[in-house]
Amino acid sequence: MHGIAAALLSHVPLVAYPYRGENCACNLCGGTAATVVCRYDRRLKPLTTVSCDGCGLMRTDPMPSEEELGRYYASSYRLDYQFARNGTPPRLHLKRSRAEATARFALLGDYLEPASRILDLGSGSGEFLDILARAGHRATGIEPGRDFARYARAAYGADVIESSWQAADLPATSFDLISAQHVLEHLREPVDALRRLAHWLAQDGFIHVEVPNAAATRHDPLQQFHFAHVHHFTPDTLVAAAERAGLVFHAGGYPSPTTMIFRKLAPGETPVRRAPPQARSQLRLGTLSPGRYLLSGRWAMNAINRARRFLQDSGQASTVS
Repeated sequence: MHGIAAALLSHVPLVAYPYRGENCACNLCGGTAATVVCRYDRRLKPLTTVSCDGCGLMRTDPMPSEEELGRYYASSYRLDYQFARNGTPPRLHLKRSRAEATARFALLGDYLEPASRILDLGSGSGEFLDILARAGHRATGIEPGRDFARYARAAYGADVIESSWQAADLPATSFDLISAQHVLEHLREPVDALRRLAHWLAQDGFIHVEVPNAAATRHDPLQQFHFAHVHHFTPDTLVAAAERAGLVFHAGGYPSPTTMIFRKLAPGETPVRRAPPQARSQLRLGTLSPGRYLLSGRWAMNAINRARRFLQDSGQASTVS
């Protein structure tokens, strides 16, 4: 099943996602014991999320294989979540991405020197790379989604490596600033990814990370989890993941508690290993049952609102063209 039909099927409740997955240990602490947090996602599709008993990091279980995730992000993710067709980002996405890129550039201004070397992991359609280049910085992106990577090159002349983070071949200590905005939650091995970013980072450089805050209380678990996010971080588990990768917390907390700046350990600096964070105790997990969620119609309203935005955006695009 491909294309729009597959994207529509991915919104049908109670129908399993087309993946087999595999059981794996926690990428943060290596533990295998875990407690089930929720057995469905926000589309009311079967998807089990567990919390590691050792450190509290939440993950999808079974975890999609690297091959399954690679195939999904290369060809299906943008259509599934942003209704991007024919390799072209929707106007609504481009508008939102430009606004987010502008806000990120303002947030990171104090960490940028003239002509800084910057890496954007998960560079998407390239708006952040475009803003950086216009400001005189040397920006490189890594984007596994082939359509958005090609769009960024064609629309902005961006330097984008169409690759996974594992396959990207970049020199050590070659970037002054690395940004990974809403990326780590999509990865099977977020700690390993942070370790690779630290390898690419200059000794006096900084890494900016932003992920959704799993400890936020505004959503019931049935409205929080979905297939594209295979890990879920709290502030504690995000800091612990960075420390495991040889990084040190530098600043953070704005615009969300899981927006943080990290630096490398200085020569001779002793890494700080804190007690394992008991993140589950911070979570206020809701009690909404799948049956009540189905009857509430929230899952349907989410799908309808997304479809409505897509149709409006398509109408704007056709009017412009």
